Amino acid sequence: MRFRQLSIRYHELVPEGPRLFGDPWVLVFPVPVARPEWRPPVDYWETGEELGVKVEIAGMSEEDFDIVLYQDILVIEGERRWQSAEARFLLAEIRYGPFRLEVPITSDIDRERVTARYEKGFLWVVLPKARAKR
Repeated sequence: MRFRQLSIRYHELVPEGPRLFGDPWVLVFPVPVARPEWRPPVDYWETGEELGVKVEIAGMSEEDFDIVLYQDILVIEGERRWQSAEARFLLAEIRYGPFRLEVPITSDIDRERVTARYEKGFLWVVLPKARAKR
């Protein structure tokens, strides 16, 4: 599992520069940073002490996840790889391929105490709230 903290805000990319008479090759609307991929089930909670995220994502290892903590968003992404098999599937409901979750950070957190673990098919990320300075 790779974990990174960035001191920048997560935002949408907005193209800049001159727009020449409605040039069709110049975008005039924001482009979301996130790509449309599948999204595993997630629980997100808040207590007086912490924010928590629990992601249901079985069949992976810790090395298959990237966790990036921006100032205002926690981004979890990874890829559940297809197990190649010589078979004709009669039913295929399990999602494979890349996924991405974007969880808003709604409180000030203590970035030095953030923890993440993968256990029994669940990825847990705990974001302790920052203690008020006295």
